[in-house]
Amino acid sequence: MNIINVKDIFIKELSIEFRQKFALGGIFLFAITVVFLIFKSFNNINPREWTILIWIIMLFAGLNAIVKSFLQEKKETYLYYYTLFDPIDLIIAKLMYNFAFLCALFFMILAAMALFTGFPVKDTSLFFTGSVFGIFGISIVFTFVSVISASDSGNSTLMSILALPLVLPILLLLLKITAVSVRLITDTAIMEDVWLLFGVDSILLGAMILLFPGLWRS
Repeated sequence: MNIINVKDIFIKELSIEFRQKFALGGIFLFAITVVFLIFKSFNNINPREWTILIWIIMLFAGLNAIVKSFLQEKKETYLYYYTLFDPIDLIIAKLMYNFAFLCALFFMILAAMALFTGFPVKDTSLFFTGSVFGIFGISIVFTFVSVISASDSGNSTLMSILALPLVLPILLLLLKITAVSVRLITDTAIMEDVWLLFGVDSILLGAMILLFPGLWRS
């Protein structure tokens, strides 16, 4: 892996995103609007509802954000990239960018939820550790499925069909970790679930790195 190439691709992705400010703003506006509508609908959200809603909002807002990762550029562009970069450099840079973007989106949603519904988390270190591992796993799934969708003539419907079942184990672990951090349930072995989440991320990352070069060449 060439660190300089990864950095250059990451900066390129960032510059494209800031050039298309309407798309960036639209995603954040979507997330904030959903949080506000939920608040107006429920008026009073208890910690159990908060635990579920924050990850459902994050999941679908993240799907809308990452769906364009490999679909926004033409095949000719990737043919040009093929002559410049190693495929591992490209997928790692895309993953890093998507992870950073989803982290920013998560903190935006979290701030909106805290503003409108409060912040019921009691164990913040557990909550944020689990959240980082979970968001990284979601980034891996969405990034890799975006590659598969792009290889199928940019079929974004295929991405939704593939991504949601793959991300389900990550989401279930996140819900349990969040529930413990909010003190909805007690589990003295919760760190095992955190390490399990880390293990799932590692397996997904390894699978993506192994399979991406073959998909890109095709």
